Amino acid sequence: APADLMAVVKADAYGHGAVPVARAALEAGASQLGVALVEEGRMLREAGIDAPILLMSEPPPNAAAATVALQLTPVVYTVAGIEAIAKAVVELDAVRRYPLHLKVDTGMHRVGVAPGDALELARAIAQHDEGDLEGGCTHFAGADEPDAPFTVEQLTRFEAVLGELRHA
Repeated sequence: APADLMAVVKADAYGHGAVPVARAALEAGASQLGVALVEEGRMLREAGIDAPILLMSEPPPNAAAATVALQLTPVVYTVAGIEAIAKAVVELDAVRRYPLHLKVDTGMHRVGVAPGDALELARAIAQHDEGDLEGGCTHFAGADEPDAPFTVEQLTRFEAVLGELRHA
């Protein structure tokens, strides 16, 4: 406390069954869930789970409406992703200031905005009345090695971006 716990249940909870694992995690005190795909979030919603769900990838533009309709909180890292969500919010007359998380690529090189472009992308979110920068995230290449030089370097990059965002 006061930290919250997110149970990641992507890939069918790593083969253990997303719905039962999600329910067990929430009953044990998790406050939110994490999935990789819109379809995974849909399955949880259809099972009656109403806890906050972070979509840990930017949905393709054609899935933005489903993301908003299912009340999934998407990770974004492109202007196109932000604009697709904003458009879906308007079209569905959803709650204004829809929550978004900004993903920063600190060295994993899979997805995310480059650290040097993160502030510009955060400003793009702020320019839309439909979006609210609720959080930020990154993906550590070696999170199980917190003292490894590359992990420390990634953390340093991420903390620098967070500091820049707070200052702006």
